[in-house]
Amino acid sequence: MAFLLCVAFSVKGGMRRLGCCVAHTLTGRYIFGGYVDARELYKYQTTYLDILNDFFVKLVGKCATSFRSFDSVHQEMKQNVHSMASGDNYFADLEANLRALYSQHGSAAFQFAQELNACKLVLGGSSRFYETQLNATKRSILFSDTVLIPDPVLPYFERDRGEEKFIYINIVKAIFYVLQMKELNDNSFDLLPFFIFPSWEKSLEEHDTHTQEQISQLVVDVFNHYVDSGIQSGEDIVEYSQKYEQDFYDKIEKSQLFVAPGRNPGDRVPIAMGHYRTEMLKSRSSQWCDEHLRMPQQAIIVNAICERIAPQFHLLENSDELKSNPLLCIDSQAHYYKLVCSMKNSQISKLAAFDGQTSGIVHALNNSRLDFLSNIEFNQMVAIRQSNENVDFRKQLRELVGTLPSTKLDDLEYVSGEVCSYIESLISKHHKEIETIKAKYQAKHKQTAFIGSASLTVAMFSVLAPFVTGVGLMATGGKYINDKIEEKNELKQASHSLMGVMSLAKSQ
Repeated sequence: MAFLLCVAFSVKGGMRRLGCCVAHTLTGRYIFGGYVDARELYKYQTTYLDILNDFFVKLVGKCATSFRSFDSVHQEMKQNVHSMASGDNYFADLEANLRALYSQHGSAAFQFAQELNACKLVLGGSSRFYETQLNATKRSILFSDTVLIPDPVLPYFERDRGEEKFIYINIVKAIFYVLQMKELNDNSFDLLPFFIFPSWEKSLEEHDTHTQEQISQLVVDVFNHYVDSGIQSGEDIVEYSQKYEQDFYDKIEKSQLFVAPGRNPGDRVPIAMGHYRTEMLKSRSSQWCDEHLRMPQQAIIVNAICERIAPQFHLLENSDELKSNPLLCIDSQAHYYKLVCSMKNSQISKLAAFDGQTSGIVHALNNSRLDFLSNIEFNQMVAIRQSNENVDFRKQLRELVGTLPSTKLDDLEYVSGEVCSYIESLISKHHKEIETIKAKYQAKHKQTAFIGSASLTVAMFSVLAPFVTGVGLMATGGKYINDKIEEKNELKQASHSLMGVMSLAKSQ
């Protein structure tokens, strides 16, 4: 796949990723003449999603929302392999259409993400966007104004990815999960719940000297901090690992610097190495494996750590440039982020100057205790965002975190536990409110039934029957219907609230 050229330049020490030197417009005028027009960016994102949707339908034969999982998409593709002779053309068309969009409006899209004045989170840790990232985005939208997502399709067109297996399948997979959010791209929102922006991270890694130097320095700083303070260069890392091999392994284990894909921190080096080799043989090309897995074990570990550190640099930079809090949804990636941010490094401290309250809340929303939040349907999320309930919810959670001991705010696990307990208590409170509503109307229905039975008793007296029976029974019947309508409306209103939606999601 051809490389998608972009222009990157440094401003005041920070990287400004612009796909062209001039911010193009969507309607013949500059979008960013001192203000942000969300309608124009809605058009941009709609165009982007339409390009992805058109590709998916042509390739697979159905729209993405027709499938319950990507496994079913994969099965559909395998069954229709005979009719997918034009698959290469579809990928070429996808690249050409995205190239044109990025070239015309990519710089404006990135700048929009910068200038948007809102409670923003930026997804990071890797360039993937699969089910885990989708679920994290859904949960975070309940709290934030906008979740910023680095375009997960762009990296496949920025540089050759020959070291990876299943490139085309991974593109389809990313597109499938992105398209699940299409319903949330609605111009009725004051702020888009999510915004996908081109980050050009792979291009910067390949072609921008500043980025290359900064990532290399970050890697050196990590080894300097966690392995040996005498390490001042990449050559020093190699030399130390060879000269003090056992000490190198011991310090790697102690700091948990080597975490294999799909594993949590804590494995000893031999175990982590076994899982790393297995994963690489599954996901990397035979040529890459022949070249990299034949290296000495220390070199493999250093290379694996470098691969983990680079995404952390981009996340820190995106967080800084876009004035947003980081959103990490995979434990191992969050672990590396924490390692990087814990270093005594002035540059990292500057980039990691984010809102601690928000970090604790976001960490809580992605806690396994709240996994049920991923069950919330997109149409329910649309209703929640249209009513701006996320704003009140955010206020409540921030007030809660504000009451916690200041000495505990840096302990994400403590804050996460408190937030989870608070949300669970809100759901329990909602259950009690539902029972109260039902009990209230049950009492009304009993009273109506008693009056109705009294009218029926009177009707048994032939003299009074013509005067009471019809009126009494009609009145009680009408009251019962009105009460049922009121009860249904109250229960409906409660069930459509944020806590009602969360309660329903938890019961599934």
